[in-house]
Amino acid sequence: MVFETKIAIRYLVSARLQSGLLVFGVSVGVVVFTFIAALMNGLSMRLTDDITGNVAHVTLEPELRVPRAFMASPKGRPLFAIQPGHDVKSVIRTYRSVLEVAARMQGVRVAVPEVFGNATLARGEKNVAVAVTGVEAKNADEIAPLGQSMVRGRLDLGVGNVVVGSRLAAELGVDVGDRVNLRAAQTVGTRAGDGAAEAVMVVRGIFTLGVQAIDERVVYIDLTSAKKLFDVANGVSIIELKVADVWQAPLVAERLGRATKLKSSSWLDRNARLQEGLRAQASTSNMIKAFSLLTIAIGVASALFLSVSRRRADIGILRSFGIGRGAIVRTFVLQGLLIGTVGALVGVALGFGFAHLLRIVSMKANGTPSIPIDPAQGEYLRAILLAMGASAFAAVLPAWSASRIDPLEAIQS
Repeated sequence: MVFETKIAIRYLVSARLQSGLLVFGVSVGVVVFTFIAALMNGLSMRLTDDITGNVAHVTLEPELRVPRAFMASPKGRPLFAIQPGHDVKSVIRTYRSVLEVAARMQGVRVAVPEVFGNATLARGEKNVAVAVTGVEAKNADEIAPLGQSMVRGRLDLGVGNVVVGSRLAAELGVDVGDRVNLRAAQTVGTRAGDGAAEAVMVVRGIFTLGVQAIDERVVYIDLTSAKKLFDVANGVSIIELKVADVWQAPLVAERLGRATKLKSSSWLDRNARLQEGLRAQASTSNMIKAFSLLTIAIGVASALFLSVSRRRADIGILRSFGIGRGAIVRTFVLQGLLIGTVGALVGVALGFGFAHLLRIVSMKANGTPSIPIDPAQGEYLRAILLAMGASAFAAVLPAWSASRIDPLEAIQS
């Protein structure tokens, strides 16, 4: 291989302009490859962070109750049943043991018990229907980043306190320190004349999560206050969890469902369209990267075919000295490999620099780039290996053509 390497380097050095253009072509292809990878992977990470940042990765809740038949007709059909929605809402009564199971589960970062319910929030004559989330004060910032999303006030979920979304605060005309009346929605089965539970709360914070449905209609209160408001003394409505790897959420959900016998679902189950969009985006990215590798292969192959044509006499002389066909093949394949290696290294450096520069230029005042490009996600090692492989593979056919040259005909021509 030492002899073939020397001949390959000599051929490349003797045609500096052609070799330089080939290296430049490979570099451009690698820059395109790494730029698309950094852009598409960065976009995927931003979309995933935006979706998973404000929601639970895994949710545990009671299984839906099946309507119970009290009587059956001779034909086997129920005559009387409790219809769905008219039964008492199920709660997780053994939630503390579920929290212990979740804490031992590999991949679970935090598990938060919550009480959900519908209510009306009133100030003066203004009433707004809201969704109430009751959560322990120490866990208030674990599922949604409420603390860093506060625009006024602070995240204080002490007894008698409430934090509300900015759109809801604007609709009610309330600010930090104002008192509001929180009244639980009257549930099915409440007797006529029975009053629904209500409490006077003090607004301690106003947040903006950037999700319209949350900013307009969700309020957060202390877990104990929510239990009292919705008459859930011995349980919780739901347990929400965050996991270390968001893409492992379906696996963690399946394991927790088997271990706890609760209905378990992951964020991916609730975002089917996001999965479809990410798959389509990945397919588009792979197609563009494949075309960039194809241009590398075509450029290297065409240039080496030209080199074979120009060096027919040299190849004939080498063959006449007893150099075998295998050595000729290895010589031209090494040329392709050397071109691909140098071009890939230059392209990776340029691609990383270009992605980093674009990220800096597109940086907004809040510290986030307007273009979702992540230079660290450029798949640089893969780009180097694929460019080297494509260049070497593209050299095989020209190398085989060179090895088939008849020495006598080449020298005579």
